[in-house]
Amino acid sequence: MKPSLTYLKAILAMLFWSATFVWFKIAYQTYLPYEVTFLRLLLASILLFIVMLLSPKREKVHSKDIWQMMLVSFCEPFMYFIGEANGMKIVAPALGSLIISTIPIFSAIGAWLILKEKLPWYVVLGLIVSTSGVIVMSLGSADFSATIKGILFLMIAVLSGVFYGISVRNLTHRYSPITIVTWQNFFGMLYFLPLFLIVDGKHFFSIQHSAQGLITIAAMSILASVIAFILFTGVLRDLGVAKSNIFTNLIPVFTVILAYIVLGDKLNWTGWIGLSLAVLGLFVSQYPDWQKRKKDFRISSRRLR
Repeated sequence: MKPSLTYLKAILAMLFWSATFVWFKIAYQTYLPYEVTFLRLLLASILLFIVMLLSPKREKVHSKDIWQMMLVSFCEPFMYFIGEANGMKIVAPALGSLIISTIPIFSAIGAWLILKEKLPWYVVLGLIVSTSGVIVMSLGSADFSATIKGILFLMIAVLSGVFYGISVRNLTHRYSPITIVTWQNFFGMLYFLPLFLIVDGKHFFSIQHSAQGLITIAAMSILASVIAFILFTGVLRDLGVAKSNIFTNLIPVFTVILAYIVLGDKLNWTGWIGLSLAVLGLFVSQYPDWQKRKKDFRISSRRLR
């Protein structure tokens, strides 16, 4: 596979995930958090199982891997969303984004310790520069209020994101991205079903539903829960956990740009500096490896001629 295609998949996945932060504002005008999450996972599961049934090359998941699929789904979307959704309610957005931005750092450490992935100096440098960019972007806000409870919830989200990348990596070498994401959405939907019925069920079955809200949820389901996860699962397989997770620092970058375009939010000078650093760090972390992969691809292409 062309190395440029791998990086394109990573960028598109981050773009689709960042769009959800804008879509959430629209969906939450009518629906509650667990309603939105359950509906997007339900729709994603239905669509993916239809695709799998129609596919001539269906993969059978071995019984020993079902438990690992369940673990992956428990980490993300289940625990990650619970931590992030509850934490962001009681922590200032600036501080919340800072805490979430530590996921690439802890992912790199976890991949190094558990998966024995190598961490070249340029990956470490790029990680530092890119994360610094997210920090600078957050400094544009004067509100850093928080509670211990909120910080603990966000740390649950961070740890869930880290263990998701670590636990799914081995599966990417045995199954296609679409198989992994299908079961990930299905088990995630089952995990959220009790919360949907107990916490938000009464509200969902008594309100007047919104066409705009449902269309927005459908967009989140197709682009964020299906396509983005399929793309990023392939990136995890090709680049590894550490290099892949640096791309998550693009999420606040894309979110700021989309909020500027769609919602009319303003971007101050600290935001522009932080945005530039986040992109620069990503470039530094990937450029030497991209050059090597491009050279290897050219050599293999010549051999096939």
